[in-house]
Amino acid sequence: MMFSPSPRFALGLCTAVSLITLQTVPALAFDPTGNEVADAFLSVVDAQEGTVESYGAVDASGDTVTIEQLVVADGGDGKVTIARTMLGGGEILDNGRLKLESLGLESLELKADDGGMSVGTLDATQLVLPSPAEAAAKTSPSGPGYRTVEIKSIQIQDEDGKVADIQSITSTIDSMDGDLPTSGSFALNGAVVDVKELEVEEAKTLSDLGYETLSLDVTASGKWDVDAATIDIPELKIDAKDAASLTLSLSLGGVTRDVVEQLEAKSDKPEEAMGLLQNVSVVNAKIRLDDASLTGRILEQEAKKSGVDVPTYVGGLTGSLPLMLGMLQNKDLEGQVAKAVTDYLNAPGSLEITAAPGAPVPFSQVMGTAMLAPQMIPQILSVGIAANQ
Repeated sequence: MMFSPSPRFALGLCTAVSLITLQTVPALAFDPTGNEVADAFLSVVDAQEGTVESYGAVDASGDTVTIEQLVVADGGDGKVTIARTMLGGGEILDNGRLKLESLGLESLELKADDGGMSVGTLDATQLVLPSPAEAAAKTSPSGPGYRTVEIKSIQIQDEDGKVADIQSITSTIDSMDGDLPTSGSFALNGAVVDVKELEVEEAKTLSDLGYETLSLDVTASGKWDVDAATIDIPELKIDAKDAASLTLSLSLGGVTRDVVEQLEAKSDKPEEAMGLLQNVSVVNAKIRLDDASLTGRILEQEAKKSGVDVPTYVGGLTGSLPLMLGMLQNKDLEGQVAKAVTDYLNAPGSLEITAAPGAPVPFSQVMGTAMLAPQMIPQILSVGIAANQ
C-alpha cells in the first residue's frame, strides 16, 4: 500500500479480512444461535483477534442462513459491523470443517480510532472453513479455501479522512490439483488514491508532477502445469491512469509439487524459502512500460530544475549513456540500450525488456553470477531491450 496505517488500524483490517482468510482461533464467547451452520461460522470468527460481540436475528430459509447485524471486536479499539451475513449451502463435514457453497456479506464497516474501512458487498463461493481443532492449533484447510471472491465498493480511511476508494476486487481459482490451485486470476478495478493522504514525501513528489489523485487497475493471471513443473504468468499489469502502465510476464521451470508444498510450509521463513528456489529456473521474462504522460511530466520537471528546455535536457541524458553503459561490458547490449533509451526519451511511448535464454537458467546460476560477475547477467539471460514497439 502507498500509505502506512498504524498497528491498531492494521489489526482491525486483519480482523475483517479474516472472514475470508479464515486464520482465526475460536474462543466461543458468543451465545449459541441454535442453528448449527451459524454457530459453526461464528466459532471461526470468534477468536483472540476477533471476538463476536453481538448479533441480531438468525433466519434459515431453504439452504441459506442469514445473520443480521453481526458485530466483531478486535480486542483493541477496532470493531467490525456486518449488516447482513448470508451462509449458503452450509455443511459440517466429518472432519469438523464447515463447507459453504456461498458466503455473502453486506455493508461491512470497520471502525477504529485511527481509521477504518467499509465494504459494500462481499461474495465468495465454495469455501471451506477450519474445524475448531484446526483453528485452535492455528492451522487451516489446505488449498486456497475458496473458489471465487468478489468485493465491491471499498473505502479505506485513516484518522484524517478517506485515503482510497476501490471499485472492486475479484479473485478466482479456475482449477486445482488435489488441494493446490493450478490456475487463477486476480483483478483490482477502479482504485482511486487521494495524493494528499499519502505520506508527506510521496504526496509532494506526485503533487509536483500535477497529480491530485492516482487511479489504478491491477490484473493478473497464472497457470501451474504440475506435470511439466512450469508456472506461466502471461500478464501481471499495473495500470495507473494518465501516468503509465507496467506489465510483467514470466515463465518458470522446475516448479514441482514438492517445491510448492515446501514454499507454503516455509512462508514465514523467507531465508529458508529462498533456498528452495535454487533449482527453479527462468524460462523467459518480459517487463514492459507504456507511458501515458508520466515520463513527459518528469522530464519537464527535471528540465525546469536544470534551467533548460526538455530537448536540451534529454540531449544531455542521452549523450552520457555510452559512459554509463560501459559497465555492461557487452557492446551489442550497450548499443541496444542506448538506442532504446534515446528513442524512448525523445518520444515516450513504450520500453520493453526481455529475457529469452536458449535454455532455462537456474536461479542458483543467476544468483551466483549476480554475486561474482553481475555484468554477465544480461548475457546468461539473453537480455534485450526495445522502445516504442
